[in-house]
Amino acid sequence: MKNRKKDIYSKLSLILVIISTIFCCLICYVNILPTKYLVIVLIAILIFTAFNAFSLNLKRLKKKVKKVLSFFSLIAIFVMIIISFYLCRTFGVLSGNGDSKYKLENYSVIVLKNSKYNKLKNLKNTDIGYYKNSIGSDDSKKHLQGKLKSNFVSYDSPNELEDDLLELKLDSVLVEDSILQIMKEESPEFASKIKVIYTFSIKIESESTLKDVNVTEKPFAIYISGIDTYGKINSVARSDVNIVAVVNPDTKQILLISVPRDYYVQLHGTTGYKDKLTHAGIYGIDMSVKTLEDLLDLEINYYLKVNFTSVIDIVDALGGLEVYSEYTFISYSNFSFKEGYNKVNGEQALDFARTRKAFADGDRQRGKNQQALIEAIIRKATNKSIIIKYNSLLSAIDGKYQTNMSTKKITSLIKMQLDDMSPWNITSYSLSGVDARNYTYTYNQSLYVMEPDIESVSEAKQLIQSTLGNKKLDSSYGEYDGQSSTVTEVPVEKDPIIEDNNAQDDIEVEDDIKIEDNNELIEGNNQTEEQPEDSEEEVQDDEVPEEIDDVLMP
Repeated sequence: MKNRKKDIYSKLSLILVIISTIFCCLICYVNILPTKYLVIVLIAILIFTAFNAFSLNLKRLKKKVKKVLSFFSLIAIFVMIIISFYLCRTFGVLSGNGDSKYKLENYSVIVLKNSKYNKLKNLKNTDIGYYKNSIGSDDSKKHLQGKLKSNFVSYDSPNELEDDLLELKLDSVLVEDSILQIMKEESPEFASKIKVIYTFSIKIESESTLKDVNVTEKPFAIYISGIDTYGKINSVARSDVNIVAVVNPDTKQILLISVPRDYYVQLHGTTGYKDKLTHAGIYGIDMSVKTLEDLLDLEINYYLKVNFTSVIDIVDALGGLEVYSEYTFISYSNFSFKEGYNKVNGEQALDFARTRKAFADGDRQRGKNQQALIEAIIRKATNKSIIIKYNSLLSAIDGKYQTNMSTKKITSLIKMQLDDMSPWNITSYSLSGVDARNYTYTYNQSLYVMEPDIESVSEAKQLIQSTLGNKKLDSSYGEYDGQSSTVTEVPVEKDPIIEDNNAQDDIEVEDDIKIEDNNELIEGNNQTEEQPEDSEEEVQDDEVPEEIDDVLMP
């Protein structure tokens, strides 16, 4: 019996030594703790483990003392295992959201609603038009050619594609989804007359825009892109949020420069017509980065890409935010925001950041609201109370963002912040311009654009140089005093319903339609409902969506 108890104490001490060794190696490898805290933790673990392991193997030590030491050893082992789990999870989440070598282009085959075509195989020996200026247009055409024999006709303009489909000069159209969304927005009549019968995706190799620096010692710039989609973060899509953050770790200064989505700029490497900045996202995050570098005369080191789902989940994981609004307004989803600080959840935060038609300044004010939301996230995320929301925050960001900043750089920034916990000074600036209409590179048709105000661009460049030159700028946000308004939903007045038993529903029902939703195939009968302002409609497919695995050069 005595030998059995001795074996238990001996095994417990061995387990303690093994777990302690693994734990110490892990916290050194993750390297997220400031050196002063790391040294204290390592010394404390070393002393505790050595003392307990030695004492548990002493023959002369009283049983009661050994039981007490065993109890504390078990608690220490349990705590180190739990912390190790979260350290591994943290490292895994940060490592799993890195720069993708590929961008994903999503394509749809569309036909007229009243046509006889319901499946891809029905298009055999027909005329299929396609927009040749999409990056993956040739490979998307080859993909269809491998499935059926048809006559493919190339077009320089989406508008011409639309006209020829409506005039029955084409049987169907192959188009990238971002372009399709623009076509629908520019022509609601066209949107009401078409249906999607087939979808697929292709991978295209991305060009690296990384310009690495020591982020804890030198200033750096990061492009924050908010794409107008739900779902896969690496899909190419129009960028509705275009913010360049210039960060100076020495002065703890962050400059947020918002560029309107409709800013009329020359896309990097293109000639001819300029284009809306939002359209740069159709060609990938690398195009957006290079175009903004040209505009601001700034070397952008990193990028951060998020979508609608990211914002909702992150804000909810933080337990909501207190975001500052310059105006009292009602959003497009009928949430009522007050001037000053407002307490918002994820859905309300997204609504706050997307609304533009409620303001006289439209997209300019929306850009300011997006900057205010970023400020609120930074303020909440750098607060000491974030530790109790750590687990939910990890779950929220896992797979919901994409960045080319390495895990090592991210953990070094976290380490720096934990070292002093000093607040950041945040200054916001929005570029301005003049409303206009002009031809665009992507759509080759006259669209609404915003002609840049040269003075505002020059002012932005001066603020950038001040931030890079270690100058402290005036904060754009007053100190939060703990007082905030509650966001409420304004009820919508509905027209009275008139019952008519003989009336037919004004809805066309598509039989045997399959909808792609979060990589799952769901049987359904109805067309997808129209998404709210600036969103991208999800497409449907009556065949299983598929992906081409070939690597395609841009």
